[in-house]
Amino acid sequence: MISLAENGVPFDLVILHQAMHDAGELKDAVEVAYLAQLSDGIAVGHARVTNVEHYAKIVKQKAVMRRLAHAGEKLSNAALEPDADINVIQSFLRGLATETVEPLKVVGGNGHLSYSLPEFLQAEFPTPDHLVEGLIPRGGSVLVIALPHRLKSWFTTSLALASTEKGTVLGKLEVKNPVRTLLIQVEDFPGQLQWRIRQLTPYMNINPENVRVIPRCGLNLPEEAWYQNLLREVEQFRADHVIMDVVRRIFRGDINSPKDTAMFLEQIDRLREATNCAVTLVHHENKKDAEIMTAAAGSYNLPGWANVMIQFKRKTQEAHVTHVEIEVDNKLAQSPEPMRMVLDLTSETPVRLEDVEDSVGIQDARDRLGSEWTVRDLAEALEVHKSNAQRRLKKWLASGVAEKVSSGKRGRSGGLAKYHFVGSDA
Repeated sequence: MISLAENGVPFDLVILHQAMHDAGELKDAVEVAYLAQLSDGIAVGHARVTNVEHYAKIVKQKAVMRRLAHAGEKLSNAALEPDADINVIQSFLRGLATETVEPLKVVGGNGHLSYSLPEFLQAEFPTPDHLVEGLIPRGGSVLVIALPHRLKSWFTTSLALASTEKGTVLGKLEVKNPVRTLLIQVEDFPGQLQWRIRQLTPYMNINPENVRVIPRCGLNLPEEAWYQNLLREVEQFRADHVIMDVVRRIFRGDINSPKDTAMFLEQIDRLREATNCAVTLVHHENKKDAEIMTAAAGSYNLPGWANVMIQFKRKTQEAHVTHVEIEVDNKLAQSPEPMRMVLDLTSETPVRLEDVEDSVGIQDARDRLGSEWTVRDLAEALEVHKSNAQRRLKKWLASGVAEKVSSGKRGRSGGLAKYHFVGSDA
């Protein structure tokens, strides 16, 4: 206590215990119990609250040590894989190094680490790593949006199971290292989820140790008690990826309120920052035919928060086979090409992803568009995001299906380039 006082550190039982533990002066439980008795008889009115900052430092240090321990274990396992990717390992190691080095830069008034402009331009930043290439960034935020019955729960369940082993999963997605996924499935009844998993497991290469399920429960994440319970689950399981399906069952606030949704997303970010896990939120769409960034129900905080947006569109059904198109907008990497998800429970691949054929949508576009049209017109006709329409148009131009009619100027006063289908009426 004298040593702490000489160093200007206000002390109490928590700080004293930590200091003696760090100095190796606590040898057994008897000495710990003795420390606990030192405060007996102290009047409540004499209790101090000046030690909060020191408590916070202790908590922060312990949190960093936990993250380093978990990260070190992941790094060791990844490096020992037969076909380990040295670039991924080095990227992960750089991220680990930034956790251990005390920042030397100037901290600006906004609380962020600052750079001079020349320093910033010369700095090297690691390329964001992905658990699932192009889809799930490590430690990132993902928002899946769809109207009801658009196969989103089939997708998330399949992804959780398939990514437990490395390789190409669901016929299209690349998983470089096994992913430990905590699947919080509160949208469906447990029996329904159990049935779905039983339909999938016979046809997938699954490591059951890398997936854990929380079935329907009274989860309300903004509540601190629920957050602590979930944090404990994520830490104990050492989850790389947490899927929460669906938002309306884990968030009891006003989904249209910027304040309520901000508080909810802050809790999600606390979880990500404490554990370095990626979080995927499954959410409903209520703006039919809207583009990917405006289709989610409620506040725009949700799409603004997400690093990756995934939208399910254009559901079709033929006999026992169901198809739905998937559009992805990834802010941290190149977005994958539009995909088509196929659900066929009579097949040996009951859930699979395929490329959207170049011909898909051409006849629809011919029927819905005029003789001349813009990329925006095409996106509206096909009910897809503008980037999706641009990718399709590029392929159609290369194959001669369509051609440019005029090069419009961009901007408020000008139009956009116009196109037409070859062979259509001019």
